Order: sequence, then C-alpha cells, then structure tokens
Amino acid sequence: MYMYTQGHSRIVSTGAYIPESRITARELMQEIDSKNRLGVSYDWLERVTGVHEKRVTPEGVLPSDMAATAAREAMKRAGVGPKEIDAIVYTGTTRDFLIEPSTAHVVQAKLGATNAVAFDVTNACHGFMNGIHLMDALIATGQVRRGLVVTGEQGKLYTRRAVEELRQCQDKERMTLLAAGLTLGDAGAALLMGPKLGPDSGFMGFMLQSQGQHAGFCTCGNPSDFGPVVTDMPRIVGEALNLITAMFNEFLYQRLKWKLEDISWYLIHQVGGTSFKLHSKRTGVPVEIMPKTVMHMGNLITATIPLNLHLVANERSLREGQKIYLSGQGSGISLSQAGLIWEKAA
Repeated sequence: MYMYTQGHSRIVSTGAYIPESRITARELMQEIDSKNRLGVSYDWLERVTGVHEKRVTPEGVLPSDMAATAAREAMKRAGVGPKEIDAIVYTGTTRDFLIEPSTAHVVQAKLGATNAVAFDVTNACHGFMNGIHLMDALIATGQVRRGLVVTGEQGKLYTRRAVEELRQCQDKERMTLLAAGLTLGDAGAALLMGPKLGPDSGFMGFMLQSQGQHAGFCTCGNPSDFGPVVTDMPRIVGEALNLITAMFNEFLYQRLKWKLEDISWYLIHQVGGTSFKLHSKRTGVPVEIMPKTVMHMGNLITATIPLNLHLVANERSLREGQKIYLSGQGSGISLSQAGLIWEKAA
C-alpha cells in the first residue's frame, strides 16, 4: 500500500517568488455577479473556503520566471553558482509551453546552469513532493551533489477559466464544482538540496501512496478542451483525510519513531481555511505549529509546502535539530509524508 524509503538528502537553502498584486475573493464573486445571477452572496467564497485574497503575477511573467527567481535566491543564500547545479526538476502544473520543451529547460537556461540535467515532473498539487523524493534518490546514488526542485504556479490561469464559465452559468451546483479554481493563487518556490551531513539530520524518510480509484474527484482539461478545474471538494477532502490519518500514524510512530511532541513544524498542503483544524483533529498535531498562507495567498498548488518551508526557515528562524513534518497531497489521489531534521547550510 505504501512506498517507504529512508532519506539521503537535506535542504541546503530555500527561495521564493511572491507577487505583490492581490485580488480578493469578494472581487471574484462580484465579477461573476453571483448575487444577482445565482442568488449567492459576494462573501460566499470567502466564508466557505476561508480564502480572503490571493496573489496575482503581473502580465508577461512566466512560470519559468517565477521558478528561476526563487532558484536564484536559494543559490545566493547557499553561495552556490549556476555551474555547480547538477539537476533541475520543475514540478509546477502551469508551464511556459503546454507540450514542449519542458519548463525545467527554460529555467536551466535562465539560470545559466549549463552542467545540470533538467526535466519536468507533474502530479497535480503533489508534484513538488514527488520532485523532492526523486532528487533525494539522485543524491543517494551519487549522481547529484547540488540539485534544485522548483515550481512557478499561476493559479490565475485556472481562475480565469472558472470565471469565464461562471459568467455564462446560472447553475449553483456548477458554481460549487468550479469554486476550487477560484481559490488558486500565484507563487514560485525552490529548494536547493544536497547530501545529508550525518545520519541524524536532513530527510529521515519518505512515505508515498497513490489511490487512482479516486482520480475523478478533481479534474482539469482533456485532449480537446483545456477547461476549468472541476472539483468534488467534500469527497476529495474526506477521502484524503482518511488516507492521511492512516499514513501519519504508521509513518510517524512506526517508521520515524518520533513522538507527537517532537514535531516543531507541521507543513500541509493548504486547500482552505479549515485544513488546519481537520488535520489537527485527525492527527493530534496542534494548529499552532502549522504555518498558514492559504487565507491571504490562496491555494498555491505545488508551491504551498516549499513556500511555507521557506517562510518558516527565514522568518521564524528554524533552529538546527528541529523536526519538521511534511504532508503533501494532490488529486489522483496522491499523498506523501516526509520527516526532516533541520540543519544549517554547510
């Protein structure tokens, strides 16, 4: 049922790209004229999802720009030059080109990382966690000394598709199915990874699973129509929570052999304001150690976990030896959890 591997890598440094421009949930509801056309108040999206506002990239900014900006920050923090990068994995759902080339190659060119191998990995909101796991494996085999896992998410593209359909729609049920697309925000993030410095530091282990029988709960696009995100939110949240709870109990206590009170920070994929209470109720982890960005940045898709790790590391002064628990999820349903012991760059 689970894939489990020990960790062989650490986070050397982090970087992020956070747009300055904002749009509120109320403004989106006003744009589709929900009150007059659908009989739904303008504060409905905010009340139901907990998202007050989200960030929006300026026109002309591409996913590769966001990823490259975040990568440059991570490299600068670590004192690592472009030619020292051995691999670049781009994990975003939004890309510079729909089919080819991979966005990782565009990021490579913008960084001048001419010695790196570059490729994309996509798995809905779970892609970045898959990227971390793959980079750990490349480091474990000695093929990579310094590797970048990056993303540049433009949730505004999905929001535009949802708004366009909802402006022509008078079906409240359809609005509920498209509401998740209205919550998606823009951000870029990067993690610079390298070999762990000792057996009791860095990534201690990874646990993953995929449950494809639930693939229909959240879909976007088909070969002939790149339409909006359609999400059965109650079903995907409910099923994911059941899977997360079972995985957490096995991974934390049996694999990592950590105690609940050992966790300094618990980072989750944030789909709405209720995510934190639901996770806390199921796992016993205090809400206070869960960083929160969804209310004012929206659902950042693959950027959620690395961006929150960046904020914790650089705004809340992560201390060496602190234990961090990562809990990723994405439609499919795909899930992974990882245990990380923080250590200073070296």
